[in-house]
Amino acid sequence: MNRRQLIKNLGLGGVALVATPSVLSLLQSCKNEPVFTPSFLSMGQGKALRHMVDLIIPSDEAIPGAVDVGVHQFIDSYWDEVTTLEDQVHIKSGFDALANRLQDATGKTFETAEAADYDVLLSKYLTASIEQGAIYNKSIGAYYQAYKKDKTVKPDPDAGTYSLLGNIRGMTVWGWKSSEEIGENVLAYEPIPGQQIGCLPVSEATGGKAYSLP
Repeated sequence: MNRRQLIKNLGLGGVALVATPSVLSLLQSCKNEPVFTPSFLSMGQGKALRHMVDLIIPSDEAIPGAVDVGVHQFIDSYWDEVTTLEDQVHIKSGFDALANRLQDATGKTFETAEAADYDVLLSKYLTASIEQGAIYNKSIGAYYQAYKKDKTVKPDPDAGTYSLLGNIRGMTVWGWKSSEEIGENVLAYEPIPGQQIGCLPVSEATGGKAYSLP
């Protein structure tokens, strides 16, 4: 699968992060360390997250990928320090669902699975049809409603995996685009905007690059 084309087609995938100073500071503090020791996820879940982030935006000879700029660390830290306790429960339930689907698809666990194993799941859930996505979203909505009455309820494994991977995809794209390395050296960076010129093609304004700052 062409990950960059997928990102272009799907955008942020249903997750919206507000670029507050504290969130941006959290993002810029994350680097790609040789050993990723997550603060919110377990080691196995962290390994899974790193593989998926790398598959969603891989590196090439010219542009650093999401793992290269520490997006996997940012996502784990964001979940640990910013999300509510209830949302943290839902994220962990999503990883339980992912573990279930991973076992069914490959016979492996988070500790033994490699990138190719997650590629199977990303290919299935991130390219789900609009109709199938609507079914998954309806199931997740029902799970949220049920959770309000019963804190032990779990999401359907397919719907839970679909929701989690959509969240990870959105945070990966946002974190990658907002990182200092990509924002200043890959995208068009203009911290102090100049004059407003209407109807100017992006090809002329920035050489075809998107702006890293809105």
